[in-house]
Amino acid sequence: MRLAPKLIAKSGSSREFLRRADKIAGDLNVVLFIFMVGLATLDFTFLLTQKVVEALPPATRIVHDQSDSIFSQQQPPTAAQPAK
Repeated sequence: MRLAPKLIAKSGSSREFLRRADKIAGDLNVVLFIFMVGLATLDFTFLLTQKVVEALPPATRIVHDQSDSIFSQQQPPTAAQPAK
């Protein structure tokens, strides 16, 4: 680590350098802890939604049949075909 000797020489003692490094590590621990809580919350939410989705009844598919459609082209009734 090239920066460490320069910081130690500039500050005057290794004790000052260690104090600063400890303060930085302490601040970093807080950030990492908050990040960990956020990821745990996200994981719990995902697990909960998976359980809810599994508990839901299966979805029913509705297939639109072209022959039964009211939008299909209707031919006018003929004598052989009674009107509906």
